[in-house]
Amino acid sequence: MDIRALWQAVVAHPMSGWRKVTEPALPLLDPAQRLLWCGIGGSLLPSETLVRAFGDDRAHRNWVPLASPEPAQGFRLQPGDQLVLASKSGKTLELWTWIARLRTLPGFAELAAPILITQDDANPLATWGRANGCRILPIPVEVGGRFSAFTPIGTLPLAWLDRDAAAFLQGGREVVIQLEAGSGPWHDRIAATVELLLDAHQRGITEWVLMPYAQRLDSLSAWWVQLVAESLGKVAKDGIRKGYTPIRAVGPVDQHSQLQRWMAGPRNLGVIVMTVDGADVPEELDPPPGSPYPGLAGLQGGDILRAQAEGTSGALEAAGVPVLRWSLPALSERELGAFMMAWQATIGVLGFALNLDPFDQPEVEDGKKRTFKRLGLA
Repeated sequence: MDIRALWQAVVAHPMSGWRKVTEPALPLLDPAQRLLWCGIGGSLLPSETLVRAFGDDRAHRNWVPLASPEPAQGFRLQPGDQLVLASKSGKTLELWTWIARLRTLPGFAELAAPILITQDDANPLATWGRANGCRILPIPVEVGGRFSAFTPIGTLPLAWLDRDAAAFLQGGREVVIQLEAGSGPWHDRIAATVELLLDAHQRGITEWVLMPYAQRLDSLSAWWVQLVAESLGKVAKDGIRKGYTPIRAVGPVDQHSQLQRWMAGPRNLGVIVMTVDGADVPEELDPPPGSPYPGLAGLQGGDILRAQAEGTSGALEAAGVPVLRWSLPALSERELGAFMMAWQATIGVLGFALNLDPFDQPEVEDGKKRTFKRLGLA
């Protein structure tokens, strides 16, 4: 496998603008006020990932994603609400459903003008926003929705959280620099991951689980699922159906709910076990009399979590299940930025290795057209 040639194929693609990490000016948002985020798919999942990873309890309460077109029972606007409308194309049906709904609610006219994250062109959202005094934070034309983490889709929530958006971008930038140079630990890690996934694919391993052992990274798995499924489930240029089925999980919850299937079910599955170092919170455990585990008194939650990750990995490997271990040195903006960029690059390279275009999604577009037709909106 020639990763340099595959990376150059990624670079040459007109939708590879996500590798050009830039630092846009962002508006000031009040972290004490709710952030209403209208978006779905690639316009929501990176944002959700970062808020869940780095937000505290107050931020989690103030983060209000408005995605599905179904009514949110009991939802009310509050004074000071900050509204973001995110859609690369500016045509997302779910987003326009929410715009139409919000306009009917008491208090909408008193809100500050929404912030728009979209292509800065003549699309319907941008056109409506300019006519209503909205600020537009542009998504470059050459960046597809599921590759939008390093646009304002990712950096604006970090700014709202008062976290280090620049460090997040720098983590992604370092991965790209190493790929361009053809050397470095991230280059080597991506090359090894692509080689493992290709080899497994040839042996019929077409389902992969991402299981971070960190509750704060549960939404990261959802982001990863879209990235893999929409990029690599394709009819290749040779006419053969190829791809991977990504499966969302989080440890230790899913070692109790899914591990049986992974170990004893069909041998078409591999597991990516992800751990985070340096995340321990000092605590003292006090097991009561009669506890089956009196030794807990000398342990901390982090010790147990690491043992569970190692135990699950070892059991899977002993059962012949391919395991890819991935550890972050810390749950920081820089490290998570590097991880997310590394997977975007991995998916791009892997797509060309499979002889398919990882940046289109023709079947998704067909489904949208059928939806519009049924609603009389075509």
